[in-house]
Amino acid sequence: MSEIIAMIYDPIVAPFDFLGVRRWRQWAVSAARGRTLEIGVGTGLNLRHYRAVESVAAIDPDGESLERAMKRKNGRGEITLLYQARAEDLPFADASFDAVVGTLTFCSIGDPARAVREVQRVLKPGGAFRLVEHVRVKNHLIARAQDALTPLWKQVAGNCHLNRDTAQLIERAGFRVRAVRQLIGSLFIGIDAIK
Repeated sequence: MSEIIAMIYDPIVAPFDFLGVRRWRQWAVSAARGRTLEIGVGTGLNLRHYRAVESVAAIDPDGESLERAMKRKNGRGEITLLYQARAEDLPFADASFDAVVGTLTFCSIGDPARAVREVQRVLKPGGAFRLVEHVRVKNHLIARAQDALTPLWKQVAGNCHLNRDTAQLIERAGFRVRAVRQLIGSLFIGIDAIK
C-alpha cells in the first residue's frame, strides 16, 4: 500500500499545487533557519525550497516515499538528512531545532496531539513552527460531507483525515499562534506559530 501511495501522491497533489499550495509550501519553508526539522517529508516536494538553513532533518514513516525524497534532495544535499520515523516519536534530543516545518502532514498522523507535543519537545524556545494543512472547513454543509467521507478516505489515502482542526490542536498544546491564513476558502490553512 505504501508503494502505491508514494507513487500516486505527486499526481494527486499537483492540482492543489497549481491552485496555490506550492506558494504556501514556499511560505512554510521560508520560516526555516539554522537547524530545521521537516515533519512528513513524503516524496520531498519541499526540499528544493530550503535556503537559509544550516541543516534539514526530514522524517517520514513511509520508506517508499523517503526513497523518492532522496532523489529530490536540494542542490545542497549534504545538509539534508532523511529519517524513517513517526512524528509521534521523534528520534531527536530536546531543543534540537530552530524551526519545524510541515505541509499536508498532520491530516494523516495517527496521534496528532502526541506529535505536537513531540514538536514542542524538540523545538528550541522561540523556535518557529509553520504548517500548511488541509482541514475541516467552516461551511457546515461541506464540513458534514468531510465528516461522512473521512472513514472511507482514510482507508484509501494513508490515514488522511479530511476533517481535522489542526490550528486548535496547536493552540491547545501551548504554542503562540501568530497567524492562521486561509487558501481555497478555508480548505487549506497556513499556521504560523512559535514556541
